[in-house]
Amino acid sequence: MKRLTLMRHGNAQWKDPQISDFERPLNRRGQTEAEAMGRRLLELQLVPAVLLTSAARRAAQTAEIVARELGVSGRNIRSEESLYLAPAEDILQIVQSTGPRIHHLMIVGHNPGISEVAHLLAPNRGIGSLNTAAACSFTFDTNSWSAVVPSTLRDSFNESPPVGLFALWA
Repeated sequence: MKRLTLMRHGNAQWKDPQISDFERPLNRRGQTEAEAMGRRLLELQLVPAVLLTSAARRAAQTAEIVARELGVSGRNIRSEESLYLAPAEDILQIVQSTGPRIHHLMIVGHNPGISEVAHLLAPNRGIGSLNTAAACSFTFDTNSWSAVVPSTLRDSFNESPPVGLFALWA
């Protein structure tokens, strides 16, 4: 069995003409979202063996916060340049080329690609566009990442940060 957890990065600072999109950091809300989702994933025992993240600053920060909350070692976090604004097909290719020893892979990325791959893998589960720091986790009845396709989907879980967090930033 393989488990894949997909997560959209936390809320980031609005576009600043002096900061490139790639370098935009999380804002306070994004940091809080990432911490809350990391704690929630830990409650659900959804701790990945490997965490892949877009190299963009906001995604990398989200991944670091979540990894800290989950107790994932820094050596198990990998930055992937190709995940920056990657389309669903590219993300799926990364998933399907994952090594066989990894049983639980987590990817932190960007919309629309991260939401599209979730919908692609679970087309009948009602997964729409993921909110910032939202996560989806899927289990597949297969021992091979190359066989991670909708027909091998066993179950799915989808959750966003608690609504109460948003009141802090209104």
